[in-house]
Amino acid sequence: MARGWESKSVEGQMEDSRKDKESSQKGGHVSAKSRDSRERENLLLAKTRLIHDIEATENPRYRQFLQASLAAVEEQLSQIS
Repeated sequence: MARGWESKSVEGQMEDSRKDKESSQKGGHVSAKSRDSRERENLLLAKTRLIHDIEATENPRYRQFLQASLAAVEEQLSQIS
């Protein structure tokens, strides 16, 4: 009996996950560098989104909240660099 596309996709995802775990266990230093790179990338995306939202909002209280969030993201970025 033939398996459906979904089961093949799930099986492929499980295999990729297993390989990722194995490679991260083998190269701890590389994975830490990769993790920092991903975290930096995520923070840069968050910063871009916050800047866009600050420019788009008209609510002063929400703008203040977004500016505080932006400051926190910038602080985290400075700690990573």
